[in-house]
Amino acid sequence: MNNGFDKVIDENDYVNPEFVGSWGVSDEDLFDRAHVEFSAKHAEPFFGLVFTSSNHSPFQFPDGRIELLDDEKNTVNNAVKYADYALGRFFRAAKDSNYWDNTVFLVVADHNSRVYGNELVPVSRFHIPGLILGGSVAASKFLPIASQIDLAPTLLSLIGFASEHPMIGHDLTLPKARQSVGRAIMQFNATQAYMEGDRVAVLQKDRPVSQYHYVDERLIPATLFDAGLSMKALAHASWSSLAYEKSLYRLPMDEGFYRRGAPTLSATEILD
Repeated sequence: MNNGFDKVIDENDYVNPEFVGSWGVSDEDLFDRAHVEFSAKHAEPFFGLVFTSSNHSPFQFPDGRIELLDDEKNTVNNAVKYADYALGRFFRAAKDSNYWDNTVFLVVADHNSRVYGNELVPVSRFHIPGLILGGSVAASKFLPIASQIDLAPTLLSLIGFASEHPMIGHDLTLPKARQSVGRAIMQFNATQAYMEGDRVAVLQKDRPVSQYHYVDERLIPATLFDAGLSMKALAHASWSSLAYEKSLYRLPMDEGFYRRGAPTLSATEILD
């Protein structure tokens, strides 16, 4: 509720769910309820978040839904396949609903199933799915590198909402985004990496910034040092703390303040 949601539906709000595991109701119960809630909201603007949990250890899900990939039932592979089954079931219902044509959907992971490796930063383990769809969304594939932080500005653009905000993500619908190499930010324990195209700057505590090229899923030390790349890596790493300490990210003082046009400081101005 502290994140601004008006209503939270949890395990206690379900009547006779199909399956309940240690994380709560199954993904199909979750999506069935989402379909009911979204159908009731179709005539007014709404934002809904569905947080799935079946693909978390101990990987519990109902029997008879999928053909198992692994002989042992409760594995990550089988749980992810079940999550896909539940998601596909939801979208088949959504496409026949009263809200499909005027809703933009985002399907995204918060992280890979497991981030590990002997590399300084296991870049390949940070690759996650990101899918935007809906009745008004044309099919296309975004080829440059993109990040989770790009998704909120992109969704605002897709629903036709013009806004100024301190979010540092890119609107992926803009032509300049498709013409860029893109960038990604990765946190691996106490190490942070900033990636542009195949170039990677790595920040480690009490050590100078190191730079690499990402080739064949490996980090190869760069022969030339790009000071600009390192500065951008440091700026992205510092932005959240700076914005908090300087109160650069805050709500308007009052409704009149908002209507008059609150003074803003863009993230690009800070990062530059």
